Amino acid sequence: MPFPTHIVSAGGFVEDGEGNILLVKTRDGGWVYPGGQVEVGENLMDALVREIKEESGIDTAINYLIGIYSNTGIFKWV
Repeated sequence: MPFPTHIVSAGGFVEDGEGNILLVKTRDGGWVYPGGQVEVGENLMDALVREIKEESGIDTAINYLIGIYSNTGIFKWV
C-alpha cells in the first residue's frame, strides 16, 4: 500500500457543563486530548466525532473549529 502524500489528523477539546476537559490515556501512560487520523473520504468534523467516540465512548457534537495546521516536512522513507 503506497503512503499518502498528506496525512491529515483531527483533535479536539471536549468540555462538559462544569468546565472539565476530557483527556485520554496513551499507551505509554501519558495524557492527551482525543484525536487521530482522518480516513480517506472523511471530512474533518466527522473524523473528530469518530475519534472521540473510539477513544472515550462519548458521543459529541463539534461547536467550533479552532485551527488548521500544516507540517510540510519531507517524507524520508522514499
